[in-house]
Amino acid sequence: MDLLRSLLYVPADSSRKMASARNLHPDALIFDLEDAVAPDRKLEARSLIQGELRSAAAFSAKLFIRVNRFGSPFLEDDLRAAVHPQVYGIVLPKCNEASEVARVHETIGRLRKQNGMPEGGTKLVLMIETAKGVANARDLARANSRVIALTFGAEDYCADMGIARTKTGDEVTFARSLIALAAKGEGLEAIDGVFTDFRDDAGLFEETQRIKQMGFTGKTLIHPQQIDVVHSALAPSEGEIAWAEEVVSTFQKAGEGVVVVRGKMIDEPVVTQARRILQQSIRNRQKTG
Repeated sequence: MDLLRSLLYVPADSSRKMASARNLHPDALIFDLEDAVAPDRKLEARSLIQGELRSAAAFSAKLFIRVNRFGSPFLEDDLRAAVHPQVYGIVLPKCNEASEVARVHETIGRLRKQNGMPEGGTKLVLMIETAKGVANARDLARANSRVIALTFGAEDYCADMGIARTKTGDEVTFARSLIALAAKGEGLEAIDGVFTDFRDDAGLFEETQRIKQMGFTGKTLIHPQQIDVVHSALAPSEGEIAWAEEVVSTFQKAGEGVVVVRGKMIDEPVVTQARRILQQSIRNRQKTG
């Protein structure tokens, strides 16, 4: 799977913003038909998306479309607009039960067939934004083969729980951990939700490093200036790379067993972690090169 470190939301009711997003370099763009678009502008937004998909060559970033939630009167028409050869995947908000995801999966398959598109394709990113969704995170992660990632929506989760959202994020630590665990347990990407203060680069960097330690591999964004901050925070540091190179080199020279690096005993699980750091460093360089 390609890197999905940064996924930038773009309002789908603005052709100007969608067109200008082509000049940006997140790992993915999310044309948003849900929260960013008022009910009386949904039809226009779908039309603008279709125009944008017809008007230019393929996107450099992976393109996702966030549709409205399961049970919404807008969902069927959203899916018709979103199942398109240039659209890599669909972001499905407020996922609560695997049975709902199964219904969306079936609809996508039907629309792909109607559009003459091959089987497979049109991936799903599931947004978990409620107490029920968090409780069902493992089942959602295993819903079907289209699902490639779980995303946490902290703002809606806190509203559902009746708790205040704070900058420290202590109130969502448990929910985040469950989502990261469910995603990683099924081999999916774990993507954290937005950091709403787009002027606070330091706060975004700190939060991204914190969720990286919890197992998250990416973050959704609301502003272009957040892209480089998130990429930097998720990338292995020079110190981490140097340590990983030393661990792998020492272990390979020893051939097997336990070795000592910088005064600490190193065995196979630690070497696996070091190799993962080096692989991530290579993938980051390839992405930005």
